[in-house]
Amino acid sequence: MAPEGAHTEASPAGHGGGKGDSMEREERERRTTAERDGGEGLPQEALDSARLLEELRALRAREREWVFRDDLAKIGKAFPQKAQSIPELGDDFLKMRSLGIDPVTAFAAIEAAKEAGRPTPPPAAGPTDGDVPPEQEFFSPEEVRRMTPKQVEANLKRIERSQKKW
Repeated sequence: MAPEGAHTEASPAGHGGGKGDSMEREERERRTTAERDGGEGLPQEALDSARLLEELRALRAREREWVFRDDLAKIGKAFPQKAQSIPELGDDFLKMRSLGIDPVTAFAAIEAAKEAGRPTPPPAAGPTDGDVPPEQEFFSPEEVRRMTPKQVEANLKRIERSQKKW
């Protein structure tokens, strides 16, 4: 017989009713209750972690909005007629900003890239109404085509000389 107050070992099957057994049973009950209640029985540490994570996300979103507002104000000062929202500037702007490039420089680079992608219009070919300056000696076929019948009649000799060079 064990002396009073001495700890007795549980049987190998775990039916001895010792302290470890009751702790395991309580933990199992707590987990079962937590699963059944949808997480209401979670330990306080888990709840604190979830709350802190949500708070961190909210703070990051607020910081992102603040930075976007500040960037838009800087772009608005440098390019007043072109200021728009930051998301409209696209991923390239956000990538440049994440690399530490100034918002105005990033915006200017994006605008320059857009301009470089646009085709340059050809120079004007001359008067479209068929007016011909009097000092002009020769006419191109396009200029003659744009002339009215009266202009062709008035410039017939110069047109005939021009046709020899076509």
